[in-house]
Amino acid sequence: MKKILALSILVIATLVIRAQSRIGIEITSKENIVLYLIEQEKLARDLYGVLDTIWVTDVFNRITNEELQHMDRLSAVAAEFMIDVPNHFNEYKPGQFVNADLRTLYLDLLADANFSLEDAYRACANLEERKIMNLRTALKEPNFDLETATYKTLLIGAEDNLKFFIRALVEMNSGYMPILMSESEFEFLTRNILPNDNWQVTNPNEKSRKIGLF
Repeated sequence: MKKILALSILVIATLVIRAQSRIGIEITSKENIVLYLIEQEKLARDLYGVLDTIWVTDVFNRITNEELQHMDRLSAVAAEFMIDVPNHFNEYKPGQFVNADLRTLYLDLLADANFSLEDAYRACANLEERKIMNLRTALKEPNFDLETATYKTLLIGAEDNLKFFIRALVEMNSGYMPILMSESEFEFLTRNILPNDNWQVTNPNEKSRKIGLF
């Protein structure tokens, strides 16, 4: 009887340890996701803020304010799960990031956006497409209601912004080539903006580097 009791206690203890291990892994994953997404929104805020000083249009100022709200929403998610958001995330100057890939992406997009307003819109569409794909990835993870609602809200905003930039490019008799989305995904998202055969490849030889979420 004592052996059976001892064995039962051992089995329960093992299950508890495994459960704690899984929870620890989940929290670590959550932390990586939330912190990455916060810095991604900071990148958008920084980029649109700089573009607002370069190009005469009110769209960049409007989206800059939206990105600030998105950072606040994600910070609320972090607080809910007791994820420590370093102060320097907000204190860093525009273009400064913890994540090296995001720092490189910011510099690349800013350089691409300097040539013309058309190029600026295309660089912004590039960013919004990346945000969409990363948010979709985050939504595939095991999430609680607050996370799911937040990520869906940000996803809708990114999709709306991408549609705006694509529409603006079409009105300029230009186009946009999706860098991460498949052709079918892109056509589905833009089906109410332009005919499927009306978007064009801006540079068929251009290669875009995919930045992973984690």
